Amino acid sequence: MLLLTPLVMKELIWREGRIVTSRVSQGEFKDAIDSMERGLLAPEMLISAEMHAGKAQQAFELLAGEPDQYLKILLQFSSQII
Repeated sequence: MLLLTPLVMKELIWREGRIVTSRVSQGEFKDAIDSMERGLLAPEMLISAEMHAGKAQQAFELLAGEPDQYLKILLQFSSQII
C-alpha cells in the first residue's frame, strides 16, 4: 500500500522540523513503530555508528561490506547556517 502525505515545506522550516527516513523496508516498519510505542524496542541500540553526512558513501560501504559489524549508521547533518 502506497501512502502519500503532502509536505508543507514552509511549516517544516518555521517549526524547525526534522524528517527521518529509512533506506530499506520489507514492510516491517509498522511493526517496529508498534514495538517502540510498547517499549519493546530501543532504537538507539540499533545504531552501530554515527558519521557526518559527508561520509555517506563510506557509511553505505560499511553497511554493505561489514553487515555483522554495522546495522544502522546515523548520518549527522550540520544545523549551522553558513
